[in-house]
Amino acid sequence: MTAIEHISKQDIRCQRCKEESAILKARGEYHCKECYLRLVRGKQRKQMSSEKYKINYKKSTLGQLEKVLLAFSGGISSLVLLDVLGNLLLEQQQTHIGLQGFEIVVVNIDEKELSSLDKEVMSILPELLTRFKPVKISFKTVSLDSYVDLNSLKEIRIENDFTSLANAVDAQSCTFIDLLSRCPNKSSVEDLLTIVFEKLLLQAAYDEGCGTIVLGHSMTRIANEIIALTVKGRGSSIHRLISNRTENYNDKDIDIIYPLRDLLFAEIDEYAVLSDLKKYEVYSKVVKSRVSKNLTIRDLVSNYFTNLDVTGYSSTASTVMKIGQKLGSPESKPNTNCKVCGVEIYQDPKGWLKMITVNEPALIETEEERNYLEMYLSSVEHNPNRSFNGENIDLCYGCITTLNGVRGEDFVWPIEPELNLKYREASNEANKKQVLNEFVLTDTEDD
Repeated sequence: MTAIEHISKQDIRCQRCKEESAILKARGEYHCKECYLRLVRGKQRKQMSSEKYKINYKKSTLGQLEKVLLAFSGGISSLVLLDVLGNLLLEQQQTHIGLQGFEIVVVNIDEKELSSLDKEVMSILPELLTRFKPVKISFKTVSLDSYVDLNSLKEIRIENDFTSLANAVDAQSCTFIDLLSRCPNKSSVEDLLTIVFEKLLLQAAYDEGCGTIVLGHSMTRIANEIIALTVKGRGSSIHRLISNRTENYNDKDIDIIYPLRDLLFAEIDEYAVLSDLKKYEVYSKVVKSRVSKNLTIRDLVSNYFTNLDVTGYSSTASTVMKIGQKLGSPESKPNTNCKVCGVEIYQDPKGWLKMITVNEPALIETEEERNYLEMYLSSVEHNPNRSFNGENIDLCYGCITTLNGVRGEDFVWPIEPELNLKYREASNEANKKQVLNEFVLTDTEDD
């Protein structure tokens, strides 16, 4: 049975309100439109049931409301999350004479150039925000170049014995896309982007004074992450990255919540259709390859879950997520932290990698083999015999796997960068600027 079944008959009553005709069947029950929307919104409220998100007259009058950062990509899940939270604040204002339980700061990390998006995320804002009037919602777009700290750039190399070395580089200018261009494959780019997005969102939450970050991950997406993290060698991080949790960033505790984690993507997508949100969707114009080897790990796993839903096995995502939730952190104390992703390292990954891999070539025995070796060395950009003197840095298993095999003589990446967020300026078009000002959007000029 698929996650959502549409009903064509008019004589089936909604099992919730008992009044309206049902339009779909979800989770074994028949729902009318309004009851289905309430079902989805109820899942969000369950995840955000803490008192700090509810009406508090004292905090409201003193202007001390909890600030919630909503990570917004313009995709279906983030659109639905914004709609659900916006309607919750609208309901609170209508019920409590203009008061609300928390404030929303929408933060978009600008991927337009990187992902060839069909439109600017900022272009969908004016019309989208009118749905929640008079609720005031702040919006900022963060440049990916914010992650490029020239003082922290290092040339990184993984030796044959998996020792990680780094040299400081004298870079006058460099863009984030320049750094990504030397990644060995699409999965490495995807892995590094996940790290960057997490750090930029934490920094944005810190700068904006937000005590909570909400992400629109569905149950399907979380199950996808569990399998993808395992394949990428980041199994030790699963327990942390898929759960509602508290992160300490710059000595500030920030809650990270997945309000839609109890919903399958198909259920979220149906909400978007019923709420007329599809027209706002921002998507990549890049056509994904049908050849598996040209897809990223996340793409492959996503296709797997999509096929399961079509064939009636959508509940598999729930099973995977429940198994992932049973995982915990290692019992031993961490030895150090990875310099690229910051994850705690409990055991030196070099020992494990040496045990399961063979990286030393066989001895050269004939002149013909020597000639072939010289031909090979002259044909590749990276010469394994080139001396590389650098300081040892600690990398986790996942980052060694991601960075191993980078193209060219060097791979340059920020090591524990000092983040100074750069915000993209709003459009100068008069009509858009007028609407943006009407909704009291935050200043998006560069710091």
